[in-house]
Amino acid sequence: MSFIFKDSISLSIFGSSHGELVGCTLGGIPSGIKIDLALISRWMERRAPGKSSLTTQRKESDEVKIVSGVVDGYTDGGAITMLISNSDVISKHYDELRDNPRPGHGDISLFIKYGDHRNFSGGGFLSGRMTAPLVAAGSIALGILNDRGIEISSYLEQMGEIRCPGNQYVREEEIYRHETRMPDTTSDSRASEMLKKLASEGDSTGGIIGTHIMNVPPGIGEPLFDSVESVLSHLTFSIPGVKGIEFGSGFAMSSMKGSESNDPFEWKDGRFVSAKNHNGGILGGIAYGNPIYFRTAMKPTSSIRIEQDTINVRTHEHEKIVVKGRHDPCIAIRAVPVVNSAAALGILDLFLRSGKFR
Repeated sequence: MSFIFKDSISLSIFGSSHGELVGCTLGGIPSGIKIDLALISRWMERRAPGKSSLTTQRKESDEVKIVSGVVDGYTDGGAITMLISNSDVISKHYDELRDNPRPGHGDISLFIKYGDHRNFSGGGFLSGRMTAPLVAAGSIALGILNDRGIEISSYLEQMGEIRCPGNQYVREEEIYRHETRMPDTTSDSRASEMLKKLASEGDSTGGIIGTHIMNVPPGIGEPLFDSVESVLSHLTFSIPGVKGIEFGSGFAMSSMKGSESNDPFEWKDGRFVSAKNHNGGILGGIAYGNPIYFRTAMKPTSSIRIEQDTINVRTHEHEKIVVKGRHDPCIAIRAVPVVNSAAALGILDLFLRSGKFR
């Protein structure tokens, strides 16, 4: 069993949803880098529960305590360990789930793999709570990349059947001005109404998050196993609820002709670029100059208040279940800063191993 991502940087995540805390250890960060505590707090607040009527009402401050790797505000070259306390825990809501797994949730997988001693309360370490330390680490990566002119923008392109027009880069201030993280007034309003209806019905919906990465140094990424797509996918699929990822035009390219999907090049501002971006800024696993663009598909929240069929893991008898507790009608909303953080960690990892990092 391993909760570690490791290459040029390493990230170990620990804790559980209803334990004392969650946290992470981030290694491989060079010494002498200033840590922006305000930036960490801003991104943690964007992911935190209880900040909107449209998301779960669990209340957590998500204050990050850095206990190693930083001296006088600068990285010291050692591993950076960060702790985040769990304070608003109501475990009794999960008592029924000990024997009756939620359909669509990893409860059944936890039982199959870990048996009676599994950590099931609140989803244990399969909970979305585990994305808090991911964002803490990602915010450090974002600060490092921002200082070098690399910008990452993620927002909700689609919620259910509601689509946000366009797929262009949008500044983060505009994204987080909207409760749904859909930076379009009409889409945001429609999505808000849909979420209120779903909440009253006890149901949920999925969504698609679009991510744009600007000013990536051309040449980062490796062919085959350590391609830009491989590294970003590895980290993104570590986020609970992610079920798909595509780069550029993705699956739509399967129905295109080569004359349609090919991105013709030009030389502009000292680099190769293309007016089209069907390949999402990546060819042969390597960034070539265009913005990197990918889309992440999030499944609907599995914890819903509608009665569902399940099976008792001990008796093997069929049961009925209605999930109690506080859950997001659309986990994709709070996943927006999480995907952004995963992208930052992936790009920083590739940047560090490329020899282009300064």
